[in-house]
Amino acid sequence: MLPIFTKSLKDFFDYKILFISVLPITGAALLWGLVFYVFSTQIDNALSSLLGHIPFLDNAWVRGTVELLGGVFIYYELLIITAVMIVGIIADWVVDRVNGKYYQLTKSGFGSLSGSMLISLKSNVLFVLLFVLFLPLIFIPLINIFVHLYLWMVLIRKPLFYDSIAMYSTREEYDLLKKNSRMSAFLITLSAASLFLIPVVGVFIYVLQLLFFTHFNLQRLKSMRPDRVNLAPFGSIE
Repeated sequence: MLPIFTKSLKDFFDYKILFISVLPITGAALLWGLVFYVFSTQIDNALSSLLGHIPFLDNAWVRGTVELLGGVFIYYELLIITAVMIVGIIADWVVDRVNGKYYQLTKSGFGSLSGSMLISLKSNVLFVLLFVLFLPLIFIPLINIFVHLYLWMVLIRKPLFYDSIAMYSTREEYDLLKKNSRMSAFLITLSAASLFLIPVVGVFIYVLQLLFFTHFNLQRLKSMRPDRVNLAPFGSIE
């Protein structure tokens, strides 16, 4: 597992991949920054109404602080959700880059951009529903950390697995890889989700998480079909 993390961290600073990793979060930051600016009054009123139902927030200063932190937290969550959707569009370029550098596998996958977007959308909807369900737990210290980890794992697990391998594997290979890697995939997802806990830096991490899964899946796919080689040249991201 450690070699996967080491390779992924090294590849994250590949200048082409690093540039691509900035695009999703920049787009998401601009989008939600504009939304929060235009609808600041409505968002503030909604937060005030929600916090009004929490009994221990009677003190005006405490309530104001929690309201501010709540706004920042919601903005952060929206950045992550949107970045997950955007990275699905550019994931194929990142996976091509990694494959060209390390694995040289034939690109014979069943995946598609529409498939990636659909899986991301389903994961986002489930994330939002669970977020609303677990909302009271978000305000309980320590417990909220585990709640966040669980929610982020739900958000990224299926999109990352699909985006990292579906363009290279056949449907049969994909199902086999998925079936034989449940515990390993769980540990990688947990490790990847934990990166979101890093303040500020966490919002740039989704491409690094994609690299974790890409190395994990392409390495296993190559072991399944060692005689099949991709003749595409290294550096397919242009």
